Amino acid sequence: MRQGRRVALTIGLLIAALGASALYITRTQQAATPPTASHTAPAFITVSSQEALEAELANAASHQQIAFVDYYADWCIPCKQFATQTFTDPKVAKQLSHMHRIKVNLSENRPDDFALMRRQDVAGLPTIDFWLPSGERDATARITGFLSPQDFITHLNQHGLQREIKSEQ
Repeated sequence: MRQGRRVALTIGLLIAALGASALYITRTQQAATPPTASHTAPAFITVSSQEALEAELANAASHQQIAFVDYYADWCIPCKQFATQTFTDPKVAKQLSHMHRIKVNLSENRPDDFALMRRQDVAGLPTIDFWLPSGERDATARITGFLSPQDFITHLNQHGLQREIKSEQ
């Protein structure tokens, strides 16, 4: 009888493991599916050094654009949520399309990454800064942590960063 229980338990564990594997594969494939064209975030310029960041900020200021700076890392779950949930929202994407979009890649944890974080006063990820067309950082508009699309739009509005967009009819 004891031998029969072991066999039944082993078979049960194998079935559970196969089911969990199938569920994992299905969810991974769903997450890897790119968003549809109507739900795609505007393109970002990716930088990984203080010098490159400063050059892009100067570029934004010279074109009188707000610079949207997203400090992120590939291993940061809330950073990925911003990329897949918030930035792809049509209303958010429309607002971002009027800004100079910069992603600062801090994925590698290099000494230069930590120096850049110290220089920009970034304590953790995700952090988002807004630099005004004058070249000044709007410190009151900084975002730390994840925001849903609606909360993001509300934040832009509260800080006077939302652009009036006429509906297309």
